[in-house]
Amino acid sequence: MRTTCATSRASAVAARVADLLATPEQARAWAGERWWPQSLAQGAAGVALLHIERARTGEGSWERAQAWLECAVAQGVDASPTAHLFYGAPALAYVLNRAQSVRPEFGPQLARLDVAVDRIVTDRLERAQERLASGKRPVLAEFDTIRGLAGLGALLLFRDEDHPLLPGVVSYLAALTEPLTVGDTNTPGWWTPVGPNGKKDPRFPSGHANTGMAHGICGPLALLALALQRGIAAQECAGAMGRILDWLDVWQQGDADQVWWPYWIARAQHSGAERVVGPQRPSWCYGAGGVAHAQLLAARALRDVARAELCRAVLRRVFTTAPLSPVVNDASLCHGYAGLALLAHTTSAGRAEDLLAPVVEGGDAHTVATKLLSTGGIGLLEGAAGTALALHALTGPAPDPGWAGFLLCGVMGGARG
Repeated sequence: MRTTCATSRASAVAARVADLLATPEQARAWAGERWWPQSLAQGAAGVALLHIERARTGEGSWERAQAWLECAVAQGVDASPTAHLFYGAPALAYVLNRAQSVRPEFGPQLARLDVAVDRIVTDRLERAQERLASGKRPVLAEFDTIRGLAGLGALLLFRDEDHPLLPGVVSYLAALTEPLTVGDTNTPGWWTPVGPNGKKDPRFPSGHANTGMAHGICGPLALLALALQRGIAAQECAGAMGRILDWLDVWQQGDADQVWWPYWIARAQHSGAERVVGPQRPSWCYGAGGVAHAQLLAARALRDVARAELCRAVLRRVFTTAPLSPVVNDASLCHGYAGLALLAHTTSAGRAEDLLAPVVEGGDAHTVATKLLSTGGIGLLEGAAGTALALHALTGPAPDPGWAGFLLCGVMGGARG
């Protein structure tokens, strides 16, 4: 991807995906059963973001973005306490913020969504505080990036660094890191009684401690780091990050040639009865890519030069080996090359173009675009819309990842317009 020709190829694939997703009617067949309009991860809200970003750069029409936004709200907007960054009112608020920054007419709708988001965050914080007071263990959806308060905190930070609810979110996440004793067992405060899928799982009878960016403690770590950089609850942030980093240091695996962290720690590993297994896929959601990136954000916020250099070295290796690695086998933001390309760009530890090169191989733009849609679906997080957005935003003459705050990549490009 070092040539103008390769960059043009990436642009052509992104444009072809956008054309195949021009309207909800065109996309319905590609979506199949994954048709959740209010979903930022898999539905219309996420596809709308692709078209918004293309329209912002003059390479797409606002009519397409408008059609997808209308689809996202056609069946109403979920503003219940179960809504989260990737679904319902918070997801629509995230997307409309990007639209409103250049199209002020979206301001009134965004203001109404802001009210709903504030109500959701307030309710979620109250429930989390009640759980903390009870001494019970948290479920993943209480605190993680995808469904929990780390993700909702990212939305608040994306919208307004001075948001009055942000200190409360940060204080909660700091309290989450305090050790927790249930019966005669001592664990970190984020040890959850469920499995990695967020539900009771016989494979995890005593629960687990999740490491990932998507569902584990690295999402809160990244948000705490971004908050500390902005002077929000500095003392609480520093102490909480220290506890998380100490845990990650205990479970760091490998040697100087390949450092990695397990996806999660179950009771048998915690007690020493079993060893951890790995290394595994180094994606944004889990593995060395996301974990090292979250630690790099923390190291920068804490001015920890040694940790920052370790994390940069880990990331450089990940970005260098990923294009040739059999374990990186999809194109998505969540699991694959597009997410690693975004991390490479935001950390300056690799070349986004090199990581996106495998995505556009295998045929002309139409062939590649149809393959992305047929294998990954229409979604932003795991599907073709997110991959196309990375191709569009990261390989042009002025790469702009300002849309990517929902991934806690250190890019918060949504100040009020």
